[in-house]
Amino acid sequence: MGAAISESITIPSAPQSYHRMFPLHGLGLSHVGEFIEAYGGRQAFEGWSSEDVCVKIVKPLTERLQCSYVDLLRAIKHPACREGKKADVFVSHAWKCNFLVVVDSLLHHFADRLDTIVVWFDVFTINQHTWKEWWSLESINEGIKDIGNTVMVLTSWQDPVPFTRAWCLFELYCTDNKEGCNFEMVMGMKEREDFVATIHAGDERKVVNSVLAKIDVAKSEAGKEDKEKIHQKVMESVGFSQLNSMVLTLMRSWVIEVARKEYDRRKNTLGDRHIETLTSMSKLGELYQLQGRHKEAELLFKDCLEIQRAVLGERHPDTLTSMNNLAMLY
Repeated sequence: MGAAISESITIPSAPQSYHRMFPLHGLGLSHVGEFIEAYGGRQAFEGWSSEDVCVKIVKPLTERLQCSYVDLLRAIKHPACREGKKADVFVSHAWKCNFLVVVDSLLHHFADRLDTIVVWFDVFTINQHTWKEWWSLESINEGIKDIGNTVMVLTSWQDPVPFTRAWCLFELYCTDNKEGCNFEMVMGMKEREDFVATIHAGDERKVVNSVLAKIDVAKSEAGKEDKEKIHQKVMESVGFSQLNSMVLTLMRSWVIEVARKEYDRRKNTLGDRHIETLTSMSKLGELYQLQGRHKEAELLFKDCLEIQRAVLGERHPDTLTSMNNLAMLY
């Protein structure tokens, strides 16, 4: 089990200006698991939101020193916080979402970089006692630009809470509005498996459209003052319609990415002639078709049909579906 930080710790004094700046440092993602173990293990965190973790652990722990959790780690020279190391990724998530789900989604997504990835995770990075002295739309905008990479934790895909939160959508806008900034959406392993299974089992058009239909920046929520500021900023810049379009475009790209990775996974593990691989290939083509990307769809449908004819025969239902898919393109 990881060790809790001693309450008797002291930290070097910092200039007052330090507490009025957007913090660009983060902590190693692998340390979050250590944090959970140090404060009771996963069982103690069951049902807690990120806000609960902040209120019940982080704020009391940092109250005496009026600093962030990351500042405590830096003071004891913990390897999770290397001095001068800027965060690699800005984590966008809704505070009312389940904390363990958010953490598990990040751990799953960055599994191959777990020992090196440094995340800007607001619960830990922000000084929860002095944030009002520097927190503004402009500081968030510039901070996200400086970090350069944003990941939004999508929980759950059936009812994506971040798409209903004004701050999450504003963070998306800040990322997409900056040249050179990268944006990704992440889910936990079980969420991703459920999403893939739902697409493969039914009408992917209905599945995708049901998610996209929930996106409406004008209806996004936040605290009254924050909501007014964010909505005003959106109206003065790109407008609600344009931001909705930006979110929709990113969501469509993410759907394709998930389907593509699943197809590649099946092809590599099962082979390109396995019926499950062919199903995934066909569904990916249908998603391309749904988004008007007809050239990509045509290539997949043709390849899929050729293999299905050889493996399943001309009159197999899947072969006939591929024939119909190709016909619909012309």
